[in-house]
Amino acid sequence: MGLAQPVITQQMVIAELTKAGINREIAIDLSYRYYRNELTYKDIEYLETTFNLKLEKLEASLKSDIRDLDNKVDNVRNELKSDIRDLDNKIDNVRNELKSDIKDLDNKIDTVENNLNIKIDNVRNELKSDIKDLDNKIDNVRNELKSDIASMSYE
Repeated sequence: MGLAQPVITQQMVIAELTKAGINREIAIDLSYRYYRNELTYKDIEYLETTFNLKLEKLEASLKSDIRDLDNKVDNVRNELKSDIRDLDNKIDNVRNELKSDIKDLDNKIDTVENNLNIKIDNVRNELKSDIKDLDNKIDNVRNELKSDIASMSYE
């Protein structure tokens, strides 16, 4: 017993032929002849030629669409590369600005530190001078007291 052959209806043939891009009236005529076994070699050549033309048009259209998509992808890729370069440049600029700002702050800190050291040294020198003056005054008072004590003891 052989395998059951699929049943192909005339409507199925018409549908497939119109899907392939054949005019509906021609598809109806061809399906009718197919069912009557009246398809000629010329009809089959016509179908092949029509199908090949439609296929070539479809391939050309797809190739064009693919080229367009490739171009769009390339454009987006180039835009992204450009954007990345721009961002890298901005990052470098910010980095350089930060380095400059840090250097400026370091210089200001050094200046403030130097000014404070100078003020501390000035205060230290003033205190040393004041201490020397006080030592001299103490020595003078001591000498005066000794002199007063000595003069009182002679009296």
